[in-house]
Amino acid sequence: MQRRLSDRELDTWQRLQVVTERLRRRVGADLRSDADLSEPEFTVLAHLVDMGGAARPTACAAAIGWDSSRLAHQLRRLERRELVERRPDPGGDARGSSIAITTTGRAAHRAAVGSHLRAASTWFGEALDDAQLAGLDAALRALDHQIRRLDGDDPGDDRPEEQEQEQER
Repeated sequence: MQRRLSDRELDTWQRLQVVTERLRRRVGADLRSDADLSEPEFTVLAHLVDMGGAARPTACAAAIGWDSSRLAHQLRRLERRELVERRPDPGGDARGSSIAITTTGRAAHRAAVGSHLRAASTWFGEALDDAQLAGLDAALRALDHQIRRLDGDDPGDDRPEEQEQEQER
Protein backbone atom coordinates (compact mmCIF):
# COMPACT_ATOMS: atom_id res chain seq x y z
CA MET A 1 0.00 0.00 0.00
CA GLN A 2 1.35 3.42 -0.93
CA ARG A 3 1.85 5.96 1.77
CA ARG A 4 -0.25 9.09 1.87
CA LEU A 5 1.33 12.33 0.62
CA SER A 6 2.04 15.01 3.18
CA ASP A 7 0.36 18.39 2.71
CA ARG A 8 3.67 19.83 1.55
CA GLU A 9 4.20 17.01 -0.96
CA LEU A 10 0.67 17.40 -2.30
CA ASP A 11 0.99 21.21 -2.57
CA THR A 12 4.33 20.85 -4.38
CA TRP A 13 2.94 18.17 -6.71
CA GLN A 14 0.01 20.41 -7.63
CA ARG A 15 2.33 23.38 -8.17
CA LEU A 16 4.49 21.24 -10.47
CA GLN A 17 1.42 20.34 -12.54
CA VAL A 18 0.30 23.97 -12.84
CA VAL A 19 3.75 25.41 -13.56
CA THR A 20 4.51 22.70 -16.12
CA GLU A 21 1.26 23.40 -17.96
CA ARG A 22 1.85 27.17 -17.87
CA LEU A 23 5.39 26.74 -19.22
CA ARG A 24 4.17 24.49 -22.03
CA ARG A 25 1.44 26.92 -22.95
CA ARG A 26 3.81 29.94 -22.99
CA VAL A 27 6.62 28.16 -24.83
CA GLY A 28 4.08 26.69 -27.25
CA ALA A 29 2.59 30.12 -27.98
CA ASP A 30 6.07 31.52 -28.70
CA LEU A 31 6.92 28.58 -30.99
CA ARG A 32 3.62 28.96 -32.83
CA SER A 33 4.14 32.71 -33.24
CA ASP A 34 7.81 32.57 -34.26
CA ALA A 35 7.97 29.37 -36.31
CA ASP A 36 4.41 28.07 -36.81
CA LEU A 37 5.27 24.93 -34.82
CA SER A 38 3.55 23.37 -31.84
CA GLU A 39 5.67 22.40 -28.86
CA PRO A 40 5.37 18.66 -29.70
CA GLU A 41 6.27 19.31 -33.34
CA PHE A 42 9.37 21.23 -32.27
CA THR A 43 10.28 18.43 -29.85
CA VAL A 44 10.26 15.84 -32.65
CA LEU A 45 12.22 18.05 -35.05
CA ALA A 46 14.79 18.91 -32.37
CA HIS A 47 15.33 15.25 -31.54
CA LEU A 48 15.70 14.34 -35.20
CA VAL A 49 18.33 17.08 -35.60
CA ASP A 50 20.11 15.79 -32.47
CA MET A 51 19.97 12.26 -33.88
CA GLY A 52 21.72 13.28 -37.09
CA GLY A 53 18.62 14.10 -39.15
CA ALA A 54 17.04 10.65 -39.30
CA ALA A 55 16.09 7.85 -36.94
CA ARG A 56 13.88 4.83 -36.59
CA PRO A 57 10.55 5.84 -35.03
CA THR A 58 11.13 3.60 -32.01
CA ALA A 59 14.49 5.24 -31.31
CA CYS A 60 12.99 8.70 -31.68
CA ALA A 61 10.09 7.86 -29.34
CA ALA A 62 12.50 6.46 -26.75
CA ALA A 63 14.75 9.54 -26.96
CA ILE A 64 11.77 11.83 -26.38
CA GLY A 65 10.17 9.63 -23.74
CA TRP A 66 6.93 9.21 -25.68
CA ASP A 67 4.95 6.11 -26.49
CA SER A 68 4.87 5.07 -30.13
CA SER A 69 1.23 6.11 -30.70
CA ARG A 70 1.91 9.68 -29.62
CA LEU A 71 4.94 9.86 -31.90
CA ALA A 72 2.97 8.32 -34.79
CA HIS A 73 0.33 11.05 -34.42
CA GLN A 74 2.96 13.80 -34.51
CA LEU A 75 4.75 12.18 -37.46
CA ARG A 76 1.51 12.16 -39.48
CA ARG A 77 1.09 15.89 -38.78
CA LEU A 78 4.74 16.61 -39.64
CA GLU A 79 4.53 14.54 -42.83
CA ARG A 80 1.41 16.41 -43.98
CA ARG A 81 3.33 19.66 -43.49
CA GLU A 82 6.34 18.14 -45.34
CA LEU A 83 8.62 18.70 -42.33
CA VAL A 84 9.60 15.02 -42.14
CA GLU A 85 9.48 12.08 -44.53
CA ARG A 86 9.56 8.33 -44.15
CA ARG A 87 12.39 6.45 -45.80
CA PRO A 88 13.34 2.80 -45.99
CA ASP A 89 15.61 1.97 -43.08
CA PRO A 90 19.05 1.49 -44.64
CA GLY A 91 20.24 -0.71 -41.79
CA GLY A 92 17.10 -2.78 -41.34
CA ASP A 93 14.95 -5.19 -43.25
CA ALA A 94 12.47 -4.21 -45.96
CA ARG A 95 9.64 -3.73 -43.43
CA GLY A 96 11.50 -1.12 -41.37
CA SER A 97 11.51 2.59 -42.00
CA SER A 98 13.17 5.66 -40.65
CA ILE A 99 11.95 9.20 -40.35
CA ALA A 100 14.05 12.02 -41.70
CA ILE A 101 13.80 15.74 -41.31
CA THR A 102 13.33 17.52 -44.64
CA THR A 103 14.89 20.78 -45.79
CA THR A 104 11.62 22.50 -44.89
CA GLY A 105 11.73 20.82 -41.48
CA ARG A 106 15.28 22.02 -40.87
CA ALA A 107 14.25 25.57 -41.76
CA ALA A 108 11.29 25.38 -39.35
CA HIS A 109 13.57 24.00 -36.63
CA ARG A 110 16.09 26.82 -37.18
CA ALA A 111 13.28 29.39 -36.98
CA ALA A 112 12.12 27.90 -33.68
CA VAL A 113 15.49 27.52 -31.95
CA GLY A 114 15.76 31.21 -31.08
CA SER A 115 12.29 31.20 -29.55
CA HIS A 116 13.10 28.08 -27.58
CA LEU A 117 16.38 29.50 -26.27
CA ARG A 118 14.65 32.78 -25.32
CA ALA A 119 12.10 30.76 -23.36
CA ALA A 120 14.87 28.89 -21.54
CA SER A 121 16.53 32.20 -20.68
CA THR A 122 13.28 33.77 -19.51
CA TRP A 123 11.93 30.84 -17.51
CA PHE A 124 15.24 29.57 -16.09
CA GLY A 125 18.03 32.08 -16.55
CA GLU A 126 16.06 35.03 -15.23
CA ALA A 127 13.94 33.17 -12.69
CA LEU A 128 16.42 30.97 -10.84
CA ASP A 129 19.70 31.72 -9.13
CA ASP A 130 22.52 29.16 -9.18
CA ALA A 131 21.44 27.47 -5.94
CA GLN A 132 17.82 27.18 -7.10
CA LEU A 133 18.91 25.84 -10.48
CA ALA A 134 21.14 23.25 -8.79
CA GLY A 135 18.26 22.22 -6.51
CA LEU A 136 15.85 21.92 -9.42
CA ASP A 137 18.41 19.90 -11.39
CA ALA A 138 18.90 17.53 -8.43
CA ALA A 139 15.14 17.17 -7.99
CA LEU A 140 14.58 16.47 -11.68
CA ARG A 141 17.37 13.87 -11.71
CA ALA A 142 15.78 12.17 -8.69
CA LEU A 143 12.37 12.15 -10.40
CA ASP A 144 13.88 10.81 -13.62
CA HIS A 145 15.69 8.08 -11.67
CA GLN A 146 12.45 7.10 -9.89
CA ILE A 147 10.51 6.97 -13.16
CA ARG A 148 13.20 4.85 -14.82
CA ARG A 149 13.42 2.56 -11.80
CA LEU A 150 9.66 2.00 -11.68
CA ASP A 151 9.46 1.58 -15.47
CA GLY A 152 12.31 -0.95 -15.42
CA ASP A 153 14.60 1.33 -17.46
CA ASP A 154 17.08 1.86 -14.63
CA PRO A 155 20.63 0.70 -15.33
CA GLY A 156 20.47 -1.38 -12.15
CA ASP A 157 22.33 0.70 -9.64
CA ASP A 158 21.63 3.65 -7.41
CA ARG A 159 24.63 5.76 -8.40
CA PRO A 160 23.82 9.34 -9.36
CA GLU A 161 24.21 10.03 -13.06
CA GLU A 162 27.26 12.23 -12.44
CA GLN A 163 29.13 9.29 -10.89
CA GLU A 164 28.23 7.06 -13.83
CA GLN A 165 29.51 9.69 -16.28
CA GLU A 166 32.74 10.16 -14.33
CA GLN A 167 33.46 6.41 -14.35
CA GLU A 168 32.88 6.30 -18.11
CA ARG A 169 35.59 8.95 -18.64
